[in-house]
Amino acid sequence: MRKRTIQQFSVICTAALLLSACASKGSAPEKKQEADNSKQESSQLVSGEDDELDYPKRAIEMIVPFGAGGSADMMGRTVAQLMGNYIDKPINVVNKAGGGGVEGTVYVNGQEADGYTILEITPSMPIVEAQGRAPINFSECFVPIGNFQVDIQSFAISKNNPNFQNLDEMLAYAKENPGKVKVGGTSPGGLDDFIVSGFAKAAGIELLYIPYNSAAETKAALLGGEIDIYQDKLISFLQMIQSDDVVPIVTLYDRRLEEVEEMKDVPCTVEKGINFTQGSWRGFAVKKGTPQEIVDYLEDVLKKCYDSEEYKETAEKDKSDIIPGYMPAEEFGKLWEEQLAAFREVFAK
Repeated sequence: MRKRTIQQFSVICTAALLLSACASKGSAPEKKQEADNSKQESSQLVSGEDDELDYPKRAIEMIVPFGAGGSADMMGRTVAQLMGNYIDKPINVVNKAGGGGVEGTVYVNGQEADGYTILEITPSMPIVEAQGRAPINFSECFVPIGNFQVDIQSFAISKNNPNFQNLDEMLAYAKENPGKVKVGGTSPGGLDDFIVSGFAKAAGIELLYIPYNSAAETKAALLGGEIDIYQDKLISFLQMIQSDDVVPIVTLYDRRLEEVEEMKDVPCTVEKGINFTQGSWRGFAVKKGTPQEIVDYLEDVLKKCYDSEEYKETAEKDKSDIIPGYMPAEEFGKLWEEQLAAFREVFAK
């Protein structure tokens, strides 16, 4: 575990950057018939010369470059299960956490460009590349399959926190005690680190960021009193709130989340005069050089997963699609470029 006091980045990354408008969901037939039909269609996807695609012939490995229990892990396992409705071979999820996504990214880059190793990606990848901390350039080594989710960030505290019980009290305490408020997250030097930095800069306070190896460790640290604030994306965050062990104090968004019962009374940063909104996207990529017909096949399967009735039911339950998240490969690739350029500008200052 590493500790460091946050001195804020000078440019605020807004919700308009990360929470880009995405394509809306289409309609779908009954879940069982859809899965059976789509599995047959996907397994018979053909190349441009009308030859049947001989893929996949064995299990596919999905690398989640973050620890178990967090939003990236939850989405990866959800998508792997959904993909099983359309692909006859297993989709095995493997967590390879470390370095803000670097360890998992480097691992996938070391595999064959054959479509049998898929990488889940988040804004941590362009952040790490913009900082020049990775041994490879993510944008030059991978090609997109598509984006699946866009999520909203929130902060929560333990209901037993002795120093503050809401956002106003936290801000007052932090101003009186610079660097004493401890915020836990994952991906040191990645998205969580950046979010804590941006929030503190906009709020005019100094926070102590403490990264952990996984969201599960971070949650345990909050409940054990090691940290004051737990920050995460809504898909993972919501379960903590429903347990009644934690109290949400702010959503890093431009409005309250009226559609989420547990969050409807939680203030957003904008209404509190804090000019910082931030979220995350989560999608998939494969190593550059993967045959285009395989990339197209995986993009087709990912879209079927997103449009499925099964995912709609899941998203309604865990509120993972408040902002429609799907982007096809081409659009997702453009988002990579925009993100990388924006983060390079941030870290150059």
